[in-house]
Amino acid sequence: MKICVLGAGVIGLTTAWCLAEAGHDVVIIDRHASTGKDASAANGAQLSYAFVAPLASPATLKKLPALLLSPDAPMRIRAGLDPALISWGIRFLLACRPGAVRETVAAQLALAALSRRELTRLTQSLGLSFGLRTAGKLVIYRSAREFKTAFRSVVATGKQHDQQVLTAAECLALEPALQLDAGQLAGGIFTASEQVGDCAAFCAALTIRLRQRSNVEWLLDTPIIGPIRSGGRLVAIDTGKGQVQADHFVLCMGATSGAFARACGFYLPIYPLKGYSITLTPPAGARILRHSVTDMARKLVFAPLARDGRPAVRIAGIADLERNDMTLDGQRVDILRRAAAELLGIDAAGDIAPWCGLRPTTPDSRPIIGWSPLDGLFINSGHGMLGWTLACGSARLTADMIERKRSTSETSAFALRRAA
Repeated sequence: MKICVLGAGVIGLTTAWCLAEAGHDVVIIDRHASTGKDASAANGAQLSYAFVAPLASPATLKKLPALLLSPDAPMRIRAGLDPALISWGIRFLLACRPGAVRETVAAQLALAALSRRELTRLTQSLGLSFGLRTAGKLVIYRSAREFKTAFRSVVATGKQHDQQVLTAAECLALEPALQLDAGQLAGGIFTASEQVGDCAAFCAALTIRLRQRSNVEWLLDTPIIGPIRSGGRLVAIDTGKGQVQADHFVLCMGATSGAFARACGFYLPIYPLKGYSITLTPPAGARILRHSVTDMARKLVFAPLARDGRPAVRIAGIADLERNDMTLDGQRVDILRRAAAELLGIDAAGDIAPWCGLRPTTPDSRPIIGWSPLDGLFINSGHGMLGWTLACGSARLTADMIERKRSTSETSAFALRRAA
């Protein structure tokens, strides 16, 4: 079959690889002149297979007023009376129910496990180099109540063999780069198997492999104008370089997926969640971060990477609902600068490589993977803050579902109708 993949971020590229590997003729279209842009360019770098809790939860619901009112809060609404946000927000509130959260966590854990296996397979079979490392992940808690809840979750799920519950002193001993006093922490959860990797470098490496395949065609620097339908089926895409016909199309357009869906005549519950990151090189003599760290109270992540061959740290977080605004807000960047100073003792006044991107987020944080109401269009989008973690597993599901290798029961958790 000839299959057209719309989008060349990490979701689109991994999807294209799985389809091309299966023998299909693949066309990749993206408005950017190169791959791995938008939310794939400088995300948090954590491959978080064990921590997949959704944004929507009873705990988030309780904190929502405080989160939205504080100027330094990790979440803000700046979209005004946007009808799309209101519709998305109603579904978000419904997704905060405990039963919905349990369903999401179970589905995400299974998809994350598949994604890890697929990433390992791709890395080894293709010889990809992108700084992949099993660094382990330490989640630190400042609130005694939140730490007790996390502890009970570890016990309830029987993960004591995979996850260590640490005291404040043990957290600081495990990660000497943390410049905190034990009195500032309630405790932490450490998962030794968690990984880090540079998503942009992965996209670049996978692009090289895709360019070596004779069954892959590229249309980069090509704006997607809209769908062309015939008899209730998507038959072509109108682009700035003419029409592209195919047997099937896969929607991997990130935060712009919702707009494309509207042009196709159906609603896709995806809203852009604006995130920020800075990437800095610790000064000479500074303690180098060994593990990936998540500050649960501030909803910030710290990941050890490399920059120009030297140890570096990626600090990322923040979730602003701002429609499609890509303006780099200096006040939000300052939050990350201050976090670098407080947690790592690093003065981030110099070269910090600030970045912001729009994460395509569904109300329940689960991606949408499945056939759309428009015949011929498959959806693989809406991964939110876990796009890097879930990319390879989502691509595998997509290829298998298009080839009818997966049953409905295996994939129903990610179907569009569950989020309608």
